[in-house]
Amino acid sequence: MPPPAPPALNPLAVTALVTSLLCLAPLGLIFGIVALVQISRKKQRGKGLAIAGISISGAVLALVGIAVAVADFRVWTLPARDDTGEVAKRGWTTVHSVEVGDCFNPGDWLPGRDTPRLADANVELVPCDASHRGEVYATFELAGEREFPGRDEIAAVAWSRCARLYLDYSMDPVAFGRLQSYYFYPEQRDWDAGRRTVLCWVARPGEAELDTSVRRDASHLEPAQLAYLSALKPLNAEAVLRPVKSPRQDLAGARKWAGRMAEAQAETIRLLKDADLPGAERPAGKLVAELEAGLPFWRQASRASDTDGFLERLRSVEKHDGEAYRREIRGRLDLPLAPAESAERA
Repeated sequence: MPPPAPPALNPLAVTALVTSLLCLAPLGLIFGIVALVQISRKKQRGKGLAIAGISISGAVLALVGIAVAVADFRVWTLPARDDTGEVAKRGWTTVHSVEVGDCFNPGDWLPGRDTPRLADANVELVPCDASHRGEVYATFELAGEREFPGRDEIAAVAWSRCARLYLDYSMDPVAFGRLQSYYFYPEQRDWDAGRRTVLCWVARPGEAELDTSVRRDASHLEPAQLAYLSALKPLNAEAVLRPVKSPRQDLAGARKWAGRMAEAQAETIRLLKDADLPGAERPAGKLVAELEAGLPFWRQASRASDTDGFLERLRSVEKHDGEAYRREIRGRLDLPLAPAESAERA
């Protein structure tokens, strides 16, 4: 008597395993469940195949779920530029693709004053007339070093050069209220890959956003406006390089800065005297007189023997900053006031 025929192999069990191996996880899961039901009812073979198909499909779906939860798909939404090169459509890209004049949102966080570095390599480029956190105003290449010079040395160079370069991009920073310069600088891995570019950008401190470009170079100014802002540029350029350490921490560094401020203020006085400022001659003359009165105190501060003496000279300088005349000149030359100044006048 011949042996009984073995139970039939359930075809859906085979299909479940095959589809799961082909990365068709949803189908593999469905076929596997249906196969188990049929195998139990029809007493067929293939239970192991069906279970394998269900297990593989379930694992694949679980991994996909985790990936969707943690993956950052922003990089797939690419920005678009118009014929002039300006960002016309918002989208995500790497910080290495950002250009001067681009407005953007950092991908993760806005650095603090003590860590003015853009840490996230991804940024969202946006048109400058849309709300944004930062705007790139300059880039420059680090040269002369074959080995990575270290973060502290790079940061010192970035801070100094970025501070000076901002006044070439926006000659009238007062018009935009309180702003702070930040920078992206290369880390060791960037340096080793040949990326030596420092990217300088500006933002409002805290959570405040910008809704316009801060670019305000010579092409955006009337002749008298340009003459006035150019005269102030030496003083403004040195003022932004005020040492990070306080005079009590580094009196020698503070004295050197005071000496540079004296030279810058003397240059600003000379340029103001030569500037053609129709309609603003009177307040301009008053401002020159105030700056001349404050100039000796800068020189005395540069020779101060102790911290208290240095700070006393600085307080004397502040009494002669001519702020009231600066506001009057801006009004006569139709230069915008800072938001705080506008509120006070209203």
